[in-house]
Amino acid sequence: MARPIAGDSPMIQPPYQAPQSGVPVPVVTSPFNYTNQPNIPGPVVVGTPTPLGLLNAFRRRWVLSTFIGGLVAVAVAVGIWLALPAGKHQARALVQLQPKQVEFVNKTQEDFEAYRRHQMFLLKTRDVLTRVLADPAVSSLDTIKQSEDPVSMLEDTIRVTVAAPEILEVTLTGNNIEDMKVILDHVVRRYVDDATAIDRKQRDDQIAALETTLTSIERELKEQKSKLELAGRTNGTTGAEATSNALALLQKRHIEADALFVAAGREIEKAEAELKVLQKQLEDKDPKTPPDQAIVAQLVAADVRVKTAKSAYTARKEYADKEAAKATNPDIDDGITKLRAEVKKLETEVKEAEKLAATEAIEVARAIDTAKKKKRVEELAYSIEVKKGEREGHRLEREGLQRVIATTAAGGLSIEEERKNLQPQREMHDKIQTQLIQLRIAAQQSGRVSARGGAEKIPNNNQNKKIVMSSAGGFVSFFGVILLVSFLEWRSRRVDGVDQVVNELGMRVIGTVPAFPNRASLQAATEAGGANWRFVLNESINSTRTMLLHTAKAQAMQVVMVTSATQGEGKTSLASQLATSMATAGMRTLIVDCDLRNPSIMKLFELPLAPGVSEVLRQEVDVSDAVQATAVPNLWVIPAGHCSNATIAALAQGNPLKTLFNRLRGQFDFVIVDSCPVLPVADALLIAQHVDGVVFSIMQDVSQLPKVVTASEKLTQLNIQMVGAVVNGIKQDVYSYGYNYVKQLPA
Repeated sequence: MARPIAGDSPMIQPPYQAPQSGVPVPVVTSPFNYTNQPNIPGPVVVGTPTPLGLLNAFRRRWVLSTFIGGLVAVAVAVGIWLALPAGKHQARALVQLQPKQVEFVNKTQEDFEAYRRHQMFLLKTRDVLTRVLADPAVSSLDTIKQSEDPVSMLEDTIRVTVAAPEILEVTLTGNNIEDMKVILDHVVRRYVDDATAIDRKQRDDQIAALETTLTSIERELKEQKSKLELAGRTNGTTGAEATSNALALLQKRHIEADALFVAAGREIEKAEAELKVLQKQLEDKDPKTPPDQAIVAQLVAADVRVKTAKSAYTARKEYADKEAAKATNPDIDDGITKLRAEVKKLETEVKEAEKLAATEAIEVARAIDTAKKKKRVEELAYSIEVKKGEREGHRLEREGLQRVIATTAAGGLSIEEERKNLQPQREMHDKIQTQLIQLRIAAQQSGRVSARGGAEKIPNNNQNKKIVMSSAGGFVSFFGVILLVSFLEWRSRRVDGVDQVVNELGMRVIGTVPAFPNRASLQAATEAGGANWRFVLNESINSTRTMLLHTAKAQAMQVVMVTSATQGEGKTSLASQLATSMATAGMRTLIVDCDLRNPSIMKLFELPLAPGVSEVLRQEVDVSDAVQATAVPNLWVIPAGHCSNATIAALAQGNPLKTLFNRLRGQFDFVIVDSCPVLPVADALLIAQHVDGVVFSIMQDVSQLPKVVTASEKLTQLNIQMVGAVVNGIKQDVYSYGYNYVKQLPA
C-alpha cells in the first residue's frame, strides 16, 4: 500500500507535532465485548462434516483430489479388468453317435464308451484340422490369417465333451464369433464325412468277410446234405429228404421275412422320430432357426419397392456421373452437389426399402418353411402308414411260416435226428445271413455319426461385465478419493466463508475484503483498460472503515489493534488498507508496526529503515523522532525498528507501551496497530491490553476454526474488547454486494 488506493496524488505531510502539554490523553475504558452480545451466538465449531463443508473443502483441494482420484481410479479400473476372467465368445455344435446295430458272430458286445472316447479323439486330430484349414472358406477368415499357427490354435480352443450318452458337444472359443461358427461348421462336417466314410468301409469289409464265411458254411452244409441224401437212399428214407429240404426252404424264407419285419420296424421308428421333430418345430411359436437366406434374398430382390428404388437410384446416379464428368470442377458445382445429395438420398431409400422388404421376406420365408414342414409331415404320416402295412404283412408271413415249419416238423421226419450234427453249422449260417441282411439294410441308411444341425453362436457377455465393473470401480474409487481428500481437508477446519464466522465462531463481521486476482488476471484486466477489482477493494475497505469508525465512536475507541490467529491471514494488509482508507477520508491516521519480530509495514510503504517502536520501548528515541510520513496524505507510520530481548522485556513491562499510546492519542484521529499473530508468541496479548479494541483478521480457506477460537478466547479471557472480524480473500461473485455498480470517478 505504497500509494493511495483512490488515486490521490502524494502530498507533503506536515511534520509530527508532539503534544504541547505533554499530558497523556485519558483512556476511556469501554465495557463493549462482542462475545457477550445477546444476539450473536458463541463459538460452536461443528464436529461432524456437512455436505457444504465437504464441498468447500473439495473446492480448496480440487486439483489434488482429482489428480489422485484419477490415478487411483485408473489403477482400480485396470486391476478389476485384469482380475476378472477374459471374455471369449463361443460357437457350439452337437454330434450324434449311434450304437452298433449289428453284432458279429463270436464277438462280444461293443464297448460304446470306448467307441465314444475314440470318436472324441478323432474329432480334433491334426489331420482333420489341417484339411479344414486347407478349405478356402476357412483359410480366408481373419482369425486364421492373424494366427501364427492355426492348427495349434484350433487344438487349444476346440473342446469336445459328453453332453448326453450318445451326444458329443463340440465348442470353439475366440473373439470373432462369426469366424468361429464357420470354422466349427467345417470341422464338424469334415469329421462326420470322415467318420461316415470309415464306417462305410468297415461295413463293406464286414459284408465281404461274412459273405466269404457264409459261402464256406453253405459248401459244408451242401456236402453234408449230399451225404445224408446218399444215406437216405441207401436206407430207403427218401421222403425224409424231401421233408428236410422243405424245412430248410421254409426256415430260409422265415429268416428273410423276420429280417424284413425288423427293417420295416426301424424305418417306422426313424420316420416317427423325424415326424416328432417336425411337429415340435411346427408347434414352436417362436422358432430360433433362421429361415433360408437364399429365399429371403430372392424375395427381397423381387420386391417391387426395392426394384423401383434401385431403378430410380441407378438412373439418377448415372445422370449425376455424366453431369459431373461434364463439369469443370464438380466438387464446387452447386448443381453437381445437389445431384449427389439426391443420389445419396435415393441410396438411403434403397437401403430402407431393402430393410423393409427383408423384414417381410423373413416372415414369407418362415411361412414357406412351415409349409414345407407341413408337407413333409403329411408325407411321413403316409409313409408310416404304408410301412406299418408292410411290417404287418411281414409279420403275418413270418407267423405263417412258423406254423408251417411247426407242422412240417411235427410230421415226424426221422431224418432230422440224423441231421442234429448239422445244427451248429445251420445256426451259424442263419446268424451270418441275418447279419448280412442287417448290414445291407444299414448300408442304405446314414452312418453312425451325424451332426445335429449347424453350429450355434453363444455370445459371451463377460466382456460387457468387465467394462461395467471396471468403470464402476473406477468411478467409485475416483469419488471415494475425492471424498477422502475432502474429509481430510475438512478436518483442518478452515474457514469457508462469512456465514461460518458468524454461525460457528460467533464473531461479528464488520467487513470483507475480496481476494486479490493472480498476476496474469491482473495484467490482462489492466491491458483491457479495466480494474474493477480495485473498485471492489476500495469499497469493501471503505465499508469496513465505516463499520469500524461507527463502533469506535460509540465506544470511544481511538487505538485499534489488528491481529490474527496465525501468520499469513492478511492482518498487515488489512491494517495498511484500513489506515489508507481513513487517511483518504481526511482523518489524521497513524500505523504503528508492533509486529516486532517480523515487521513488514516499511516494505509496504517503501520507507527507509529507521528507528521505531523497539527503540521507543527501550527509550532510545523519542516518539516524535520515530514517526515517518508516507506518500498518502494524512497517513503516518511508526515502523517496528530493531527488535531485541530488551525490546520484548520492555513490552512485557507494559508501561513504555502504555505511555507510547497515550502520547499518540492526542496527535492523531485514529491509530491502527499492526501486531503479531496471537498464537505463536505472547506479544499480541501484551499489546492488546493497552489498545481500545481489537479487529480480528480471518483469511477464507486459510484460517482454521479451532485456532481462531483459541486465539479469540485468549483475548476474551484478558477482557480485551473485540470490535469484530474482517474476512479476507472473499470471491467477488460471492460477497461483492453489487460493487460492479461503482464506476471510476474523475480525479
